[in-house]
Amino acid sequence: MIRPLTFDRFYVHDELTALLHDWATGRPDLAALESVGRSWEGRDIWLVTLTNTATGPAADKPAFFVEAGIHGTEWSSCFAALHLVHRLLSGYGTDEKVTRLLDTRAVYVVPRLNPDGHEHAMAEGRFIRSSVRPHPSTDADPGLQLRDVDGDGRALFMRVRDADGPWKTHPDEPRLLVPREPDEVGGDYFRLFQEGDVTGYRGDVVEVAEPVEGLDLGQNLPTDWEAAPLLPRNAGPFPGSEPETQAVLRAVTDRPNITGYITCHTFGGLHLCPPMNIDVRLPGADQHVYDVVGAKAAELTGYDVMSFQDLKHDSWAVFRGGQLGWYYHQLGIFAWITEFWSPQRAAGIESYHASRWLIDHPVEDDLRMIKWSDTELDGKGFVDWYPYEHPQLGPVELGGWDMINYWYNPPMDRIEAEVAPHTEWVIFQTLASPKVEVRRLTATEVAPGVHRIRLVVGNTGWLPTYVTSTALAREVAGELSAELELPAGAELITGERVERLGQLEGRSGTLSSTTWWGHDPGTPDLTAVEWTVRAPAGAVASVTARHPRGGTARAEVTLD
Repeated sequence: MIRPLTFDRFYVHDELTALLHDWATGRPDLAALESVGRSWEGRDIWLVTLTNTATGPAADKPAFFVEAGIHGTEWSSCFAALHLVHRLLSGYGTDEKVTRLLDTRAVYVVPRLNPDGHEHAMAEGRFIRSSVRPHPSTDADPGLQLRDVDGDGRALFMRVRDADGPWKTHPDEPRLLVPREPDEVGGDYFRLFQEGDVTGYRGDVVEVAEPVEGLDLGQNLPTDWEAAPLLPRNAGPFPGSEPETQAVLRAVTDRPNITGYITCHTFGGLHLCPPMNIDVRLPGADQHVYDVVGAKAAELTGYDVMSFQDLKHDSWAVFRGGQLGWYYHQLGIFAWITEFWSPQRAAGIESYHASRWLIDHPVEDDLRMIKWSDTELDGKGFVDWYPYEHPQLGPVELGGWDMINYWYNPPMDRIEAEVAPHTEWVIFQTLASPKVEVRRLTATEVAPGVHRIRLVVGNTGWLPTYVTSTALAREVAGELSAELELPAGAELITGERVERLGQLEGRSGTLSSTTWWGHDPGTPDLTAVEWTVRAPAGAVASVTARHPRGGTARAEVTLD
């Protein structure tokens, strides 16, 4: 038995560390825990390696990489990573797919890439995008800085009565603020701010200051910064400048067996994939894989599946870099962003565009969501306005949506149901990876003491050994090789000791048997190589077939 995963609180770093150590100690045959780096404040960034070591080391198997917790307030994303680890450890030996996965593949999991941001956001109850390192300046800009001003553990909103304010109360729901009509005057109006302090306030203008913690680790990856028309302010001083980014870059590049990647975020109820921009089209084979895997995601989770390009409310906006840019466009592995939890869908709003809705939507949706908070969340999601004497603004009212606890994260009692289907999707993708296997190894004596060794290698996985056409085009996929090892006294007559065998297709290109365009009638998943050796009878030769992404297979043959 391994320690259970409980969904009764969000784990602080020390609790997360203890849980991971318990799991690794409880199943050392299946799990290994290591720190791949330290955060800006010195916290360990943990990586869990999951595989059955009795069937070979993780490095010899195709692998999948899951990362969570890159953004400071997306606490429930870490539960997706932890649920995956627990599911694999507890299901081994009883669940066929889990057992097959750990016997033949490996999974790498970083449950919390940004421990500093999580620690501070949990303790302070305010929104922190990502890293807590001050950037680009150590000094706070004048203006409104987000903070839990009344110390109740929530950073809500502030509304201030102002005859020139742009907001008024809804006629049927006074808690809801709606825009004034363009020609409207003479009413009771408000200004609306997020909860916080105002530095440098002079009694009139309130500007929203840029946060002191101005870094987004998701933008700090080394992907095409020069091509960006306007580099995001939060990208950092240079690619990979941050210790958390350096840790994950090293972890991934040190593991060339990674074939797929998911980064876990909140919110939206979405699975996002490339392309990111309107001028980019994916190779047909890669798009087909994204379509198949995306359909499985929708089936399992019920989330919408779309490209990052389709998510943008402005389709012509150019976005360079980010996690999809690094993992798919640079490394050439299939990459996904999962945005867990849709409060809109939980409230019964089914048809909406994830990003455009945040800018504009029918007021009926707002009313429905407030009702949902009242009936299902005991009024904790949308907090009724209450008076507060603000140190700079004077009399205000605090209230509105508790964004961190009910938008960026589901209610605690709903988290397991949100993340559990996602685990099955990771299992599905991992088992779809390429898998190099020795199909046949024979030795035939062609003359006294002279033997012809023939090796047939196959890819039994669904994906090709190169994984993506993008990787093939960028020449970053590696290639299949077969290495012959002979005993002492044996001599290689023909062939190279290490033969380069290129790539092997998988089954992902098999589309339809009706037409000759929908499949390859040959054996693109197989290749063969021969050596001629001189060796005494009874000598044993061994062969190792390996592909960086397809794994390693070994076999021996006796030269009779």
